[in-house]
Amino acid sequence: MATARKSPAGLDVIEFDGSESVAAYALTSRDHNRALSQEYEGAAEDLYAVLKELGTGHPLAFGIDVRHRAGKVAKRLERMAEMASWVAQESVLLNLEYRKQFAELVSPDKQRKRTWDW
Repeated sequence: MATARKSPAGLDVIEFDGSESVAAYALTSRDHNRALSQEYEGAAEDLYAVLKELGTGHPLAFGIDVRHRAGKVAKRLERMAEMASWVAQESVLLNLEYRKQFAELVSPDKQRKRTWDW
């Protein structure tokens, strides 16, 4: 039996039926990824502090080896935060690219009236 996976932040609820839905999808995705980025940044700092205190390391290294290893682990979370920030930026660019490529659908050109006549 297959389980239905729910997308985060309710992105699966938004149906693409016009310009407003594309904008709502991009906005929801941006907000979700921005929150993820902030969560990962905070978790990286917390994890580094915990791992630094947790390990004992080599007695002659005075804890430098533990701090180095803890930094390597925390760096992964920092990279995750950076990537989530990039996805948030790309979410904004999604809406901008849609508006650029389908501008005539977003705001159709109005028939201009001539102000002068030959």
